[in-house]
Amino acid sequence: MKQTQHRELLSTARPIMEELFAMMDRGLVCIADNEGFVLEVIGNTEFVPPGTLCSEAHAGTNCIGTSLVEEKPLEIIGFEHYRRCLHALNSAAAPVKADSEIIGVLCAISPFHDLPKDVLQIISFAAKTIGSQVSEKTKIDSIIDCLQYGLFIINGNGIIVNINKRTQELLGFEHRKDIISQPLSTYVPNARELLEILMEEDENKILFEIITKNKILTCTLRVKKKLRKSANRQDTVILFSFSDNSSITRKPVRPKTDHHLFTFDDLVGCSTAWQYVVALGLKAARVKSTILITGESGTGKEMFAQAIHYASNRKGPLVPINCGAIPKELLQSELFGYAEGSFTGAKKGGSMGKFEMADGGTLFLDEIGEMPMEMQVSLLRFLQDKKVIRVGAANPKIVDVRIIAATNIDLAEAVMENKFRDDLYYRLNVINIELPALRDRKEDIPLLVSSIIQDLCQEVYQDITQLENETLEILMGYNWPGNVRELRNVIEHAVVFAEGAPITPACLPLRLLDFKETDQAKDLKGHELEIIKKFLNQNNGNISETARALGITRSTLYRKLNNIKKVPT
Repeated sequence: MKQTQHRELLSTARPIMEELFAMMDRGLVCIADNEGFVLEVIGNTEFVPPGTLCSEAHAGTNCIGTSLVEEKPLEIIGFEHYRRCLHALNSAAAPVKADSEIIGVLCAISPFHDLPKDVLQIISFAAKTIGSQVSEKTKIDSIIDCLQYGLFIINGNGIIVNINKRTQELLGFEHRKDIISQPLSTYVPNARELLEILMEEDENKILFEIITKNKILTCTLRVKKKLRKSANRQDTVILFSFSDNSSITRKPVRPKTDHHLFTFDDLVGCSTAWQYVVALGLKAARVKSTILITGESGTGKEMFAQAIHYASNRKGPLVPINCGAIPKELLQSELFGYAEGSFTGAKKGGSMGKFEMADGGTLFLDEIGEMPMEMQVSLLRFLQDKKVIRVGAANPKIVDVRIIAATNIDLAEAVMENKFRDDLYYRLNVINIELPALRDRKEDIPLLVSSIIQDLCQEVYQDITQLENETLEILMGYNWPGNVRELRNVIEHAVVFAEGAPITPACLPLRLLDFKETDQAKDLKGHELEIIKKFLNQNNGNISETARALGITRSTLYRKLNNIKKVPT
């Protein structure tokens, strides 16, 4: 993802872009990378949406692409643009240089109107400011790269803001930007407990573990230091080295309670696919919009819903209900409650339903695809007016409830088959987060295995169990139809049979040892891909037209493309 590759440029440019946009009466401010791909837009995205390629070779004369070729600030007005669809735009751009190297282009665009006076000088100054700040960051990197120890710099939210070269190499990444902006918990399984210990104690020699791409490393904390960046920001430096010194006391890990609410720190993964959905979840947590979480069974939809609720500003509780586990005759009263005397056996005084319980918080509707049609009408009515009426009551009550729904079925297909109301589907599908299957994020398996082993060993009070390389190879090669839930069951089986010793292949269930993807299965996938490619070519790459021609939904087509072969969308 381009935005992930240019985190440092974007984080530096955003506040400056916002200041520029405030100076413009209308239009937009955008920044592109050194290839001409638009990374971010502030303002109207209709004319130049993020992801647009504006290189001169692709789009002809235009402000971003031509500024890259000329390597200087310039204005392109109206009909000077090569493409007719851009003739309504007036634009000014300047290359962003860090240490004399172009790393991007800053651009201001005003559709149908003139740009502010002296815009070129303003854009040029802003681009130089961004470049100089990125260069200063590079100088800091050069200093910390001289350290022989590993180093994390984290902010108050536990997010990594910088590392040194030593840490980058140990984690197995080619670029440090792939690590920066990720939670410390991505690489330190018990980051929250470690940070709490650092806050409480001044002791330096504390053991903790770091998960790399290939193995788990035991580290010793050497020093921690607070760096005040500004009045409202304070970063923490964690300097560490490796140690096999068993005489150092391992700090006890605080076990999760039965009522533990998962947060984004608890959701393990470093793959691009996983980091994308986590970033989307964090954005979704900041708004009140209804969320639909989709994905195969076992991908962690309820955990993800909990993380969104925990990251939001909702003060009320998270109330879950499984729409497929409650008889349809009882679902109405479970959701909306009932009044006294509404039916035989009703409690005196009546009972509140899940909506009222979740007032001020979040209602998690799991297996929403299993909800009976008659209940779908009631849910739709609530989403429209935010009122609940108990069964047998007359007066409605307004409640403040945020809805997060989840399903492992394709609701769009269910709508086409008249098994799910289309109006309810559109009400629920305001923000859609599709969790990737484990087979599509296999690089996360070492991290997940380590986290699961930590949890299991806390529960049975065993020492930390190590994983042999051959065992990890088997886990990486398996297809995981049951996703993370199946992985946890497999590791629990392995921990029990390992009895504290290293986990060997013999500790795994037999189905993993017997698993081997047949040539026939590979041929079927290849044949399916050929058919999809044929229809894509016939429809000039139009996903909607191709899906209709194949008789499937767009989301199913995207999933097939992702499952068979990674295809950019």
